[in-house]
Amino acid sequence: MTSLAVRIGLVVVALAVVGMTAEGQRRVRGGRAVRVERPAVGPRIGYDFHVEHLFLGGQLNLPVGQRWALVPSAEFYPGQTGSLFRLNADLKYHPPTVYGLFYFGAGFAYLHASGASDAGANLFAGWEGRRARPFKPFLEAKFVFADNTSFNVLAGLNFPL
Repeated sequence: MTSLAVRIGLVVVALAVVGMTAEGQRRVRGGRAVRVERPAVGPRIGYDFHVEHLFLGGQLNLPVGQRWALVPSAEFYPGQTGSLFRLNADLKYHPPTVYGLFYFGAGFAYLHASGASDAGANLFAGWEGRRARPFKPFLEAKFVFADNTSFNVLAGLNFPL
């Protein structure tokens, strides 16, 4: 009798956990459920046409609404003298298109090279794959406006957490 009670208790706890997980992935607006993406993390690789050098980095994709996400990222320029790196804090928006693949956004950029630093702004647009695999690839074009304006092309993957 006790083992049956323990089993029933475990099933109830498991159902409660699964229910909380599913509930956390949806929000209700106007009486209907709206799917909000899960946070994601991933690598990125790109080319900076101002510096004429390849960079490597990573990003964290933090959804803050149905179509909005905060995207902090870091990019490092290996092999470049002066320990060149850039930190970004961007806000990304997916407009209501048929498949929701296109996005654009803007944000803050902090550049560091040879002990000097500079702050600026980003403007970007890109394409992001949707739910076809356990990861989402993306391709992006970005303008960075600081002391020197640069154009970057980058690609990467987002892995849901």
